[in-house]
This record gives sequence, structure tokens and C-alpha cells, in this order.
Amino acid sequence: MWHTAIATLKRNQKANLRAFPWTFTFGHIIEGAYLVLISYFSYVYLIKGDVDSNFAIYAGSNDYLTFVIIGGLLSIFSVSMMMNVSRALITEWREGTLEALLLSPSSRSGYFLGNAVQQLYRSGFELLVVLSFGLLAGLHLPSVHVFSILLGSLLYLLSCFAMALVLGSIMLYTRDTFIVQNTLFTITALLCGFQFPRQYLPEVLQTVGEIFPLTHALQLLRGTLLTGELIRFHDIYPILLLSILYITIGLWTNHRVERGLFERF
Repeated sequence: MWHTAIATLKRNQKANLRAFPWTFTFGHIIEGAYLVLISYFSYVYLIKGDVDSNFAIYAGSNDYLTFVIIGGLLSIFSVSMMMNVSRALITEWREGTLEALLLSPSSRSGYFLGNAVQQLYRSGFELLVVLSFGLLAGLHLPSVHVFSILLGSLLYLLSCFAMALVLGSIMLYTRDTFIVQNTLFTITALLCGFQFPRQYLPEVLQTVGEIFPLTHALQLLRGTLLTGELIRFHDIYPILLLSILYITIGLWTNHRVERGLFERF
């Protein structure tokens, strides 16, 4: 598995450097900086710092700017991670290399892991650059527990990877990326609570949002960054259970779709 992951990582990195060395990364940085500026100007000039009294109760803090900027940065990061991992197989199909991949003895888990790691350090670089804009705009991070931050980040990555596997199988089955991915990203943007506390949503929508591991991982990681709270075991197991379920479904459905494609070749 690890040999496949490393080989996939190297191949993708070489392809990206040759096809679009900096334009893709620069585009994501501009998008993140734009989000930070919109959050700042909306808070300072539109609502003039007047935050609803329930906000502090729902968010655990009255620091609106930090809440929104953290949510925006994690939203961009999750979209970048899920989009590139989920589009891996359908990109192979479009480029005419899927048949060779399906016939090779390479590990499918290693293939997806290599795509995820390659995307991780590229998205991580973008996140660090945009974070500097956030600090200038008023992002304030309290004294945080390092172990909780690391654990929350790992769980967030796991939830993105798990959802990307399921998304990828749907893309490959429907032969579509634009409608499928943007539908999911729109739904998660609303239900996961990136830009506002989920408690403002009707209870039905809050319940629907619970089916995504990203919802729990976002609340956990942002709570740790925003208030410095420690992560406890009962906070972890919903993310782990949902992520394992999504990974199992994603690998199984990808295998089924691949078999259907292989039979057509």
C-alpha cells in the first residue's frame, strides 16, 4: 500500500508542477484572502460589531471574527481536500489511464492515500498563507492545548478523506464532477456550520447535518482553536464511527463502479 501511495504522490506532484506550477495554488490563496476580507468588512462596516446575544452561547465565545475566519479557512481546506481526492478516478477516466490503473496490481487504498497526502501539503501551504491574512484581520487564538489541536486536525483530515471516497464513487458512476461536487459542498456549507453556529438552523436541518463526519470534526477542531477546550473521548467516537462507515462505503462502492467499468472495456 505504501509503495502505491508514494508512487501516486510523486506522479501527481510532477503532473501538477508541469501543468499549473503556481496558478492553481495562487487561486486558492486569493479565494481565502477574499473570504477573510469579506468577513472583516461585514463585521466592522455592515453589522458594526453588533452580534446577537445567543451567538456567544452557541459558539462558546463572543469573538465573531475568529469564529468566522476559522470556519472559512477550514471550509476552503475541506473543499480542496475532498475535491481533489474524489476527482482522482474520474480524472484517470477522462485522461484515458483508468483502464491501466484497474488492470495494475496497485493497492486502491494506497492510491487514494497518495492523492490525499499530495493534496494535504499543497492545501496546508495555502492555509498557512491565508492564515497570515486572518491574523491581520483580527483572528485571535487563545492558549491552546497542543495535543488537542493535533488530534482535532487528524480527525478533521480523516473526515474529509472519508467523505471524499464516497463522493468519488458517485462522480465515477454519474460521469459528472461539477454538479455532484458543488451540490455536496453547498449542502455541507449550510448544514455543517462553517460560517454560523448550527443552532440557528431548524432542528430538522441540524439532525440532517449530523450524518456528515465533517460536521462533528469541524465543531471539535474549531472549539479547540476558539476556546482552548480539551478534546475528550466522547467527542471523538462519533467522528471515528462515521468516518469508518464512510470509508467502508466509499471503498466498496468504488470497487463496484470499477467492476462495472472494467466489464465495459
